[in-house]
Amino acid sequence: MDSTVLEDKDVAYELLLRFRPGGPAIFGVWSRPEVADEKFLKWLGAHGRPGAVLTLTATTGGERRPVKSWTHEGGLQVAGTA
Repeated sequence: MDSTVLEDKDVAYELLLRFRPGGPAIFGVWSRPEVADEKFLKWLGAHGRPGAVLTLTATTGGERRPVKSWTHEGGLQVAGTA
């Protein structure tokens, strides 16, 4: 996980899984980045199939920043990397 994004204090890490774009979703929020990252990987392994959209964001002071996302078509995208 990109440590520059996850070093802030009082950050909420929100994981959102949609089974299809714009479709039903499940989500969770954690205060520890390593827990959110572990859940991201578990959810990807369990639900990573065509149509699924998985996103992890960090919220600090009301500002949401993307951390990483995954789609079957686009693969893993990590914020701040080329």
